[in-house]
Amino acid sequence: MYRIFASLMTLIYTFLLSAGLVSDGKDNWKLDIPAYDGGRICNEIYLDGSGMISDENGPTGSESLMELVSHTNSEEFEIYCNKLVSSGFDVVFENNRNGIIAKAFVKDNKLYYVYLIESKNEVRIIEDNNTNCFKDFGYSSGYGDGITVYQFDYPYADFGEHRNEDIYSTNGMMYIIRLADNSLVVIDGGSIRQSSDKNIDECMKFMHKITGTQETEQVRIALWYGTHGHSDHVTFFYKLIGYHHAEINLERVMFNYPSLSLVEHDGRIDMYRERLAGFYPDIKYLCAHTGFTFDIANIKIDVLYSQEDAVSAGTGKTPVKNANDGSLVCMITAADKKFLVTGDMNILAQNKLVEMYDKSVFKCDVIQAAHHLYNADAVIYHYADADYVFCPMSEGRGALLPGNASARLFYKKDQMLYAGNALYYILMDKNGIALELTRSDCVPYDDSSMNDIR
Repeated sequence: MYRIFASLMTLIYTFLLSAGLVSDGKDNWKLDIPAYDGGRICNEIYLDGSGMISDENGPTGSESLMELVSHTNSEEFEIYCNKLVSSGFDVVFENNRNGIIAKAFVKDNKLYYVYLIESKNEVRIIEDNNTNCFKDFGYSSGYGDGITVYQFDYPYADFGEHRNEDIYSTNGMMYIIRLADNSLVVIDGGSIRQSSDKNIDECMKFMHKITGTQETEQVRIALWYGTHGHSDHVTFFYKLIGYHHAEINLERVMFNYPSLSLVEHDGRIDMYRERLAGFYPDIKYLCAHTGFTFDIANIKIDVLYSQEDAVSAGTGKTPVKNANDGSLVCMITAADKKFLVTGDMNILAQNKLVEMYDKSVFKCDVIQAAHHLYNADAVIYHYADADYVFCPMSEGRGALLPGNASARLFYKKDQMLYAGNALYYILMDKNGIALELTRSDCVPYDDSSMNDIR
């Protein structure tokens, strides 16, 4: 339906353009790269985030920039890409999958990421001024095909014995994935009220345990993946590297935070970026764009949605006001088993995803419940048709939330895995998926500092 509507609007635009009733916007082109031929170029260029650099004091001048083109098609997109090659740009990435045609180009050490959303007849051209490692960001290993996904079981607030919200968290999320080469992928990191000193140390012990490393050895985190810029998704990990950076070999980070001048984020995000740069000055950073796909050991990560997809190709403005709807949504695949990471996406992001893709794209084995079950993202839950739903929330509190009601339309109670109940972990390999559980020795918040460094 969306593709038919977009094609109809493109036909109408083409007629009006030929009649001289509308402009093609060619005078609007602002990037230092050959202009796009065809379609309509947006009047405004989009300020696309500062990557690893804190922008708490306003735009830094280092932001990436994005041009938007509407009323175009795959033929015009290919003509443009060939134009770039003829102009001396090297193609360093190509992907045509799920209705997204994506390519990346480099010239004079500058990266440009270009992608077409076929269902909307829109192209985004991004001057990526922040990714410091693109072509060689990922890697493959021959150690096996299985992974284990852990949902860390912080104490969460509920309406029983854990009702005190001064010491128990109402949100917070962190997933730890053990890969076949014994490295880890960490997704996000919990809230302030989950970041007791003891819990930080327990998490470090847990990572040593699942990797079989001694306290004197470093735990290798191959990738930290940040979904969006809220403190309940970064504070615990921020404190973890403050306390245990010497025990952690953090190799890569991936996130796509919008500019603070356009979309809010928590101050902890800027502190986290500064801490990353201080402890890991040589870390590889990727600003992940839609259509990009890469390997980390034996998993494949497909980027399905970023904050850039919400930006209107007609106005250059973003409807995203809260960082939740700018969540970086990815599908993680291992041994043909799939884990859909939704971050805190709300209805706006869900609707954008549904516009962009056929529903089959969302089919997975495990889905992470969006925004701690606060949002009724029923369409994604339905299309996912998963075996299990990871719920970063207590069962007592979650039971009263709209997202829980929408998920329960499609999933039984024993498919809903609440982080407040246990440390659930799912083994995904060629034999299928298997659920197990344990407990960690985590405690309520103890008023300890977030900023101490050991």
